[in-house]
Amino acid sequence: MVEGVILPWITDTDIYNIWENWCIENRDIIFLNKKGDYISKINIDNGYDENEGDIINLINELLNDD
Repeated sequence: MVEGVILPWITDTDIYNIWENWCIENRDIIFLNKKGDYISKINIDNGYDENEGDIINLINELLNDD
């Protein structure tokens, strides 16, 4: 499933339980700030094209955040 893929595949652990704590679903994109704090998530199940503008805007905001 991950061979030849450039996106990371993360395995959750019982210690952090991120999927449950952050209410993550399959195909969610998680956004963290420069400090590593959770900011937002966007699910792309309906397709990237529908969310492209929101994703680009959020990335630009995070890159410009001091």
